[in-house]
Amino acid sequence: MGLPLSRRHLLQASTGAMPAVAAYVRGATFVPSYIAGARDEAGQFAGGTEMRLLVAHAGKLYAGNGYWEDRPGWEGWQGPQILILGAPDLGWRVDHAFDERRPNGRRRDLAVGALASVRFTTDGAGRALTQPVSVLLASTWDLTGASRVFSRDDVNGTWCATTLAHDPTAPDFLPQIRSFGAHRDQVTGTDLVFAGQMPHGIFAGHYDTAVPGQIRWEPVPELDASSASTGFSGLTGRLRVSSFAETNGRLYAAVGQQIFARVDGATPRWQPVYTNPRPGHSETGLRGLTAIEGGALLAAVEGNAARIVRIDPRSGSDTTELELAAFLARHWGMPVNYIIAAYNDMTTVAVPGRGNAILLGLEAFVPRTALVPTGHSVVDVGYGQVESGAWYLVRWPDRRYSLHQITARFPHPLVSTRSICRSPFPGDSDAIYFAGYDANKAPAHNTAWIVRTSLTAALGAER
Repeated sequence: MGLPLSRRHLLQASTGAMPAVAAYVRGATFVPSYIAGARDEAGQFAGGTEMRLLVAHAGKLYAGNGYWEDRPGWEGWQGPQILILGAPDLGWRVDHAFDERRPNGRRRDLAVGALASVRFTTDGAGRALTQPVSVLLASTWDLTGASRVFSRDDVNGTWCATTLAHDPTAPDFLPQIRSFGAHRDQVTGTDLVFAGQMPHGIFAGHYDTAVPGQIRWEPVPELDASSASTGFSGLTGRLRVSSFAETNGRLYAAVGQQIFARVDGATPRWQPVYTNPRPGHSETGLRGLTAIEGGALLAAVEGNAARIVRIDPRSGSDTTELELAAFLARHWGMPVNYIIAAYNDMTTVAVPGRGNAILLGLEAFVPRTALVPTGHSVVDVGYGQVESGAWYLVRWPDRRYSLHQITARFPHPLVSTRSICRSPFPGDSDAIYFAGYDANKAPAHNTAWIVRTSLTAALGAER
């Protein structure tokens, strides 16, 4: 399926000398949709070292970037941004810039840490709303230590902030909300939203037009973080609530190397149902928690024991579906020693006549002693080196996995695939967007990226 061609898709670079985003080309496989370092049609600078999240909301596509490890150029220090794409043949524009400053004049926020669209059909008492309401939520890495939830008003395009917690920062830890989840309480009938925050735990909220931001958040977390174990290599003092998933009417959360299940009711509680028996060393633990067939959960283990595991939340048993290090070494012809898969979420897509396939992004570190074969290259990030391409996995309905590379041309290595999202635009159902880059604690500048392709091309010949 060819991609539409449009000159309106171009963003002009600040100098006006060259386009910052290439137009779609019919027949191309992966085409740049966003290249950092340009001004949008309103003249706002749109950059970022990382494009961290893609979310469909209200028929449009939103993206959240970050400036971790940025070494700014002519534009100076920037705060993170929420970007919006209103149609597939238009250009990305800045919807909201987090431009508050600290007393020292530097930006208060560093990156968009969580972004999600949540849908409410009831109020806090479980009563049906006149019509369903969807709210776009975001949170940032706030250098003051505040954990804030930003809600978008789709009528006027403004954002409203609610502070859930405020904690001291440390050189090696920044309090933050890492994920959002949604769930209808099976006892009370109330539609709820959840924010996974550390160091406190999981906060819950419900729809309420009487409060700013339209969500009334409970002041005390439902899940107290102290109930989750930090007794794993790499996680002490760094625990994250990485992701949520709902299956068979229950809500689950990945917290470090554990999975917790919510027990619904007027006095809800969370109980551990799974602990990773082979955690290895990891800075996050489990990522990308996703509901799959048979009421099971799929999760990616980050680190030097990286793998994809299928978990039965009723018994707490797991099955390793893919040993990532061995799989990548076999396909690349070189060893890898630390892997991140499914940075935020996995993306489920329907394959006609076959069931659901799941797409998840990748980043992999390569030992310095490794012989890098022809066709591959690495990027040195100081404390190690990573394969420089943007790769992703496809999990097929029969539980086979295939490996794919994003081949779009950018002025820098792509390094990692962080987020994947189906096109939300009418008549564009065969399109899919990928986004990424990981600064990996190394200097970077205008390296955030987004590409567009057809789902047919993304799935490849193995479809």
